[in-house]
Amino acid sequence: MRRVSIPTLALLMLGGSACATSLTLTTEDAPPFNFSTDGGKTVTGIATDMVNEVLKRTGIQATTKLYPWERAYKMGQDEKDTCVFATTRTEAREALFKWVGPLSPNDWVLFAKADSKISLAKLDDAKPYKIGGYQGDAVELFLKEKGFKMEETIVDPQNAKKLEAGRIDLWATGSQAGPFVAAKEGVKIKAVLNFKQTQLYLACNKETDDGVIGKMNAAIKAMEQDGTREKIFKKYQ
Repeated sequence: MRRVSIPTLALLMLGGSACATSLTLTTEDAPPFNFSTDGGKTVTGIATDMVNEVLKRTGIQATTKLYPWERAYKMGQDEKDTCVFATTRTEAREALFKWVGPLSPNDWVLFAKADSKISLAKLDDAKPYKIGGYQGDAVELFLKEKGFKMEETIVDPQNAKKLEAGRIDLWATGSQAGPFVAAKEGVKIKAVLNFKQTQLYLACNKETDDGVIGKMNAAIKAMEQDGTREKIFKKYQ
C-alpha cells in the first residue's frame, strides 16, 4: 500500500470536505442571465450556465431555486451554504457575502425608445425624466440613492412595455439585459447613457466554507482561460 504523508492526507481531507458541501442556489427570472421557460422547473441563461459548469468542474453538489429577487437575495444573506446569483458586486454589498466570479459584465445603462430625441451627456441630465427600474435591483437602488425618483416594477420586462407605451421616458437596466429583454418583448430601444461599469457574481452566505469558495473561483478562472466563458456568452447573443 502506498503511504500518504500527513500533510498530503490533510490536503486530501480538506478537498473532500469542500466537495461534500451541498449548496442551495437562489436566483430570479432575469434574462439573459437566469430564466425559465417551463414554469421554474429548469433554469437557464448566461449566469446559470456559468454556475452549472463551475459545479460540474468542482464536483460541488447544489440545487437551484427560482424566486422573486428580494427573497432570493435575502436567503443568500441569511441562510448558511446558500448563494444568490446573478448579483451585482457593489461597495455596499461587498462585506455581506463571499464572492465567486465574475460571471458576466453587465454595465448599467439608461435606454430610451429607438425614436426618442433624448440626449444625455451625464447622469444628472436624466433627472427631469421618468425612469423605470425594478424593485430591489442594484441599478434602481443606486439611482434612488442619487436622488432619482424611480418608477418601480416587480420584474424588469414590464419596463420595456412601459417604455414602449410612453409611461416612462428612460429605462435603467443592464447593458446585456436591456437589449435581450426588449427584443423578446418586441420593443425597439437604444442606449443613451452608460453610467457605471459592473460585474455579476455568485454571492454566497458568509458562513460558506472558504475551500468551496476557492474551488469555485479557480474554476471560473480556468473557464476564462480555456474559452468556455466566451462560448457561453455567444450562445445567448
